[in-house]
Amino acid sequence: MSAATERPRKRRRWPVVLLVVVVVLAALVVIAEFVLRGVVDRIIAQQVEQSLPDGTTGQVEAHADGIVIPQLIGGTLDQVEITSEKLTVDGIPLAADVTAKDVPVDGKGDVHDVEGTVTLASSSVKDLSKYSPLFDRLTLVDGGVELSGSTAVLGYDITYAAKGDVVAQDDGRGITITPKSVRITNSDLGLKVDSIPGVTNVPVQVCTAQFLPEALRVRSLDVSKADATVRVTADALPLNEQGLQTVGSCG
Repeated sequence: MSAATERPRKRRRWPVVLLVVVVVLAALVVIAEFVLRGVVDRIIAQQVEQSLPDGTTGQVEAHADGIVIPQLIGGTLDQVEITSEKLTVDGIPLAADVTAKDVPVDGKGDVHDVEGTVTLASSSVKDLSKYSPLFDRLTLVDGGVELSGSTAVLGYDITYAAKGDVVAQDDGRGITITPKSVRITNSDLGLKVDSIPGVTNVPVQVCTAQFLPEALRVRSLDVSKADATVRVTADALPLNEQGLQTVGSCG
C-alpha cells in the first residue's frame, strides 16, 4: 500500500476519534452532574435536618434546580426546593414546602427570597388550643375555624362553639381569630343567644412566631375542613443552626 493511500485513511480517522472523545467527555459531564446533584441535595437536606429548631423533628428532602456544576463553580445555587412530608413541631405533625434562592455552597451567609407553605391536617390543628387560654378546642371549618370553650352568661355556666375568621397579623408573627356566629352546646339549659359577651367579635391572638425561625413571617392562610395551609416568607434567612434554631417571639 502506498504512502499516498495511507495518509487519506489517517485523515479520515481523525473526525471519528474526535467524535468519540467528545461523546466520552459529554458522558463524563453527565455522570459528574448526576453524582454531584445527588451529593448536593443530600448535604443540603442533612444540614437543614441538623439545624431544625428545638422540639422539631422529621426527614427533609432537598433539590437544587438547574445544572449544578456551573453553580458550584460560581459558589451559589440559584434555587433550592426543600420539602418534608412528616415534620413534627412540639408534638404537632405538619408538612412543609419551601423554596430559597441564592443558596451559598459553603453554607455561609443568607439565602434570599424564601417562600413556602406549611400545611396542618385537621387532626393536627386541634392541639393548637394548648397555646391559648381563651378556648379549649380548635376545629377547622371551610373558610375559618371553630373555637370551643366555656363561660358564664346570665349566671349560667355554658359551653359554646363559635365559628370565626382567621387572618395573618400584619407583622407576620401570628394569626388573629375573630369569633362570629355562636351556638350553645350544653343544650339542656335551653338558652338561645346570638352572641356571647367577651367571646363574639373579640379577636383572639395566637402567636405562631414561637414555632418558626425568627426571620420567617406568616403572610396568609387558606383554611378548609380538611387542612390549613399557611404561607410563609423571608427576605433573607441564614441556612445554618443559628438561623434555623433561633425562633421568633410575639411581643
